[in-house]
Amino acid sequence: MSASPRTHQKGHSHFLTGLTGGEPAIGSQGPLWMRNLFPLSCVTIWMLIRIVTLGALCMLMAPRCLRSQTAGSSCPTFAGTWYGSFRVVTPDGKSTRDNAVIVLTGDCGHMMGSAGSGIDRQMPVTGVKVNGDEIRFHMDAMGGLDFQLKRRENHLTGTASGKISALIDVQPAPGLLPHDQLLAEISEADQKLFEAFDACDVDAYASYLSPDLEFYHDQGGKTGYREQLDSLRQRCGEGLVLRRELIKDSLVVNAAPGFGAIEAGTHQFYAKEKDGTERLDSTAKFAEIWTKATGTWKLVRVISYSHQ
Repeated sequence: MSASPRTHQKGHSHFLTGLTGGEPAIGSQGPLWMRNLFPLSCVTIWMLIRIVTLGALCMLMAPRCLRSQTAGSSCPTFAGTWYGSFRVVTPDGKSTRDNAVIVLTGDCGHMMGSAGSGIDRQMPVTGVKVNGDEIRFHMDAMGGLDFQLKRRENHLTGTASGKISALIDVQPAPGLLPHDQLLAEISEADQKLFEAFDACDVDAYASYLSPDLEFYHDQGGKTGYREQLDSLRQRCGEGLVLRRELIKDSLVVNAAPGFGAIEAGTHQFYAKEKDGTERLDSTAKFAEIWTKATGTWKLVRVISYSHQ
């Protein structure tokens, strides 16, 4: 119990001796106060340099980190196509409803977009500002409107104010595209769907069908996703090779705002004989509903009728 106090006291004595100019230790060079002070100064200077350097790096990186964090957490909740209602409220309390389509692109530092009553009737918006789960912007339509919207789960809701006042309620509509783009995408999906059908590629065919598929046939009745795949496997297993051909200029594609797209047309199916020749097997009309809710186009409803 007595050893610790003596050791502690000896350490204090040595340090105080150095500061008061006591005798240097055996084997050392120069006064003890110089040997104590010089290492202390080096450590202090080194620590100060580290602090200043780290401080400068933090000051440089903080805005960048903040922008990245804001962009990652806020902007993706706004970017995209939104569809819903634009309800004008008159001073006497009456209201009239119109469609609202809002398209937003970019990130928090530079977000831009357009708005209108339809995807092909858009006007640019200006002054887009994002603050957390709120977004504001201006458009010149109707004498000038200032939009103030807030993200509430899967909706953007809020107001548009100016010479008129309106209530806004829109939801994501990933398949709502300008008509030319929609026509191109549905035409490509239709082509790849039937390429897989013709080639007996069950996996590729399945990738274009929704698990919730409902297929209505004027001769075969109602079937679903599983029955369609089983039918393809059976037909191919029996060696029956079909080729589908879309009748030129029969294809019609329209948007189904807030859901996807509607496709209609007339097609023919040719059966390949063993000698390589083909014969017309059937002609039919079709109407199909596609959705892009999962990021790729998938069929959810099919009506196949007027088979000949």
